[in-house]
Amino acid sequence: MLISPVVKKVYNALKLHIPQGSILVVAVSGGADSMALADGMAQLFKEGYCQPHVLHVEHGLRGDEALADAELVRKFCEAKDLPFTCVHVDVKAYAMQNKLSTEEAARKLRYAALKEQAQALNAEYILTAHHSDDQAETVLLKLLRGAGTEGLSGMQVRSGKILRPLLHLTREHLERYCALQNITYCYDSTNADLHYTRNKIRQELLPYLEQNYNPAIKKALVQCAEILQEDDACLNQMAQEKFQALANCTSAGVILDVRKWQDSSAALRKRILRQAYFLAGGKELGYRHTEALDVLCLRKTSGKYLKLPQKMIASYNRGKLLIQPANEGDSEYE
Repeated sequence: MLISPVVKKVYNALKLHIPQGSILVVAVSGGADSMALADGMAQLFKEGYCQPHVLHVEHGLRGDEALADAELVRKFCEAKDLPFTCVHVDVKAYAMQNKLSTEEAARKLRYAALKEQAQALNAEYILTAHHSDDQAETVLLKLLRGAGTEGLSGMQVRSGKILRPLLHLTREHLERYCALQNITYCYDSTNADLHYTRNKIRQELLPYLEQNYNPAIKKALVQCAEILQEDDACLNQMAQEKFQALANCTSAGVILDVRKWQDSSAALRKRILRQAYFLAGGKELGYRHTEALDVLCLRKTSGKYLKLPQKMIASYNRGKLLIQPANEGDSEYE
């Protein structure tokens, strides 16, 4: 029997990126992309190639429509003998409690559920169905937010335990796959809500750029991301090598020798500062705080300090930068 080139592309992409014998948590929302992923994983499971476990996260946002999506995924997995779990989360309550947008709250809860399932199963990887159209949207989204090379490099096929085996395929590829394999998939009505920035990029900005500037804008954005990934990896390696020679991790925090650090290029200086911040316990450091850290060190004024996100603090004294968590009860952070 002849196999469609599209079906073969999906199958080959999965075999290329997924290690044989691995235990995997597969994120399946019920959309065309994730159902194509689930179907491909069912084939690999049938062959004994790996051990996938499907997880569907229901966000509590769309009522009966969302429950119908969960049921569609459950029935598909039942028919394919795929292990299936559904987790229900309350995005609205979480967003309100943590002062987050609905998008960000849903993402955090979804990945928390995936990581918890991976830990429970001792899974090597978490699989998502991100594709190249998602990559193009991500690059534009990051550009609009003023990201640097790390942000503009977009998503990678492998990021820690997250594996995106379909990242080099298009949305059209995956929808075609579902049509050829007679796979029913659902449509999330919130994808039409232009209140969400990513939806506006997908439905308004990208079509406008395609029609008025470059019909192949998605491909161009994906290529840009791939180039920046290579450049960013190179710069990060250079910064890591220099960081190891300049930094000292102590019980007080991370101490950086500024006198040797200052001879580096601006690109390396700022990467070294960010590495020191993350090693000291910080989680996120944006443009404004990175620039402020750089200025703190370059001005060489002993006794000066800087408040950083996640209740971290940086202080400069006699050629040394100390980055550490703020003391409990520090009024500056109350």
